[in-house]
Amino acid sequence: MPTQRRLRVDRIQVSAADSGVRLDRLLAGQLSISRAHARQLVDEGAVVLSERSPRADTRLREGDEVVVTWDGGELQATPHALPILHHDEELVVVDKPSGMPVHPTSRHARRLTVVTALLGTVPLAGGPPERPGVVHRLDAATSGVLVLACTVRAHGELSRQFRAREVEKVYLAVVSGCVEVSEGSISGRMARDPKRPWRMEVSPAGREAYTEFFVRSRSEDTTLLEVRPSTGRTHQIRVHLAAIGHPIMGDVLYGTEAERLMLHAWRLGFRHPASGEPMSFCAPPPPGFGADGRHFPREGSRS
Repeated sequence: MPTQRRLRVDRIQVSAADSGVRLDRLLAGQLSISRAHARQLVDEGAVVLSERSPRADTRLREGDEVVVTWDGGELQATPHALPILHHDEELVVVDKPSGMPVHPTSRHARRLTVVTALLGTVPLAGGPPERPGVVHRLDAATSGVLVLACTVRAHGELSRQFRAREVEKVYLAVVSGCVEVSEGSISGRMARDPKRPWRMEVSPAGREAYTEFFVRSRSEDTTLLEVRPSTGRTHQIRVHLAAIGHPIMGDVLYGTEAERLMLHAWRLGFRHPASGEPMSFCAPPPPGFGADGRHFPREGSRS
């Protein structure tokens, strides 16, 4: 089986908010690793702090630069045919099936993922070695359009577009209950639930999050929504819709049970990272997305 091994280099600029924080704590938070792993990297000489060798308990100052050079290990390719909507030298756009994680994690270490399915057939580049090419993510249970970078240049530019909110993201969601208004917006700030850290919640102490929705069709007990998030917080659409009393069908974490999470990334628009040309891709909802034909959009996205 093909594998991909990469040397990972991370550069972290210490902000005013992190001034005074221990180096091992900063590394753990920034790199999503344990503090023990962070201390090991420091002890092995993999960490340079403003061109000097630090200790794990070194207190950081605003303006310090932390450079970490480390081996991210190997990713094992698990060849699997994915629907490819577009592929060129800079990027690949796929139609991700529901139930497939985007990249390996400690939770999904042995599962088939989009990244491991593409390895060996599509060159992915940029970002940490355990998730090469990944510039945005969809929850494992969410289906639909996903773009990945094939070059470091593309990874940087696409990541910038997502951070700058220059990307058009349009989802379809089947929610519980009849949404009476034809359209609306939700601006609840979001934070991690302190009692259940695997969940997110609307909280005034959280980060800003903004979601627009438009009703496309209604049935007796469900509503099909077109959803446009302008921010990209974890579980944003799921939490926001549950917060207004209309959780997504199949969302066992925030509301209701069904055969699958009824959330689909329908359209994605961005500029090509090399040419700057506007690009837009659409993934039709998969079979079984709605209870019947009323849940399948027949027209283009709202302009």
